[in-house]
Amino acid sequence: MDNSVEIQVKVLFFAKAREITGKKEWYIVVPQKLSYTDLVDKIITHFNLENIRDTLILAVNEEFVPLNSTLILSQKDEIAVIPPLSGG
Repeated sequence: MDNSVEIQVKVLFFAKAREITGKKEWYIVVPQKLSYTDLVDKIITHFNLENIRDTLILAVNEEFVPLNSTLILSQKDEIAVIPPLSGG
């Protein structure tokens, strides 16, 4: 697979991530094939989420992604940015 192919995916924001970005969802262009870490870096940089970098997790199409994964994304994919939820 050509690593230079870029696609547009939908990014969904929850809890603190939504509060920081002021968005419920947005689109971002990313390489079709990339590591979990590279995807996190792109999202952190694009949406200025550095404050929650160490605590957020990502889900692709409602499935949590292992930290050491290599992802192959498609145009229809949804990436959820899920920071820790507060208990109470």
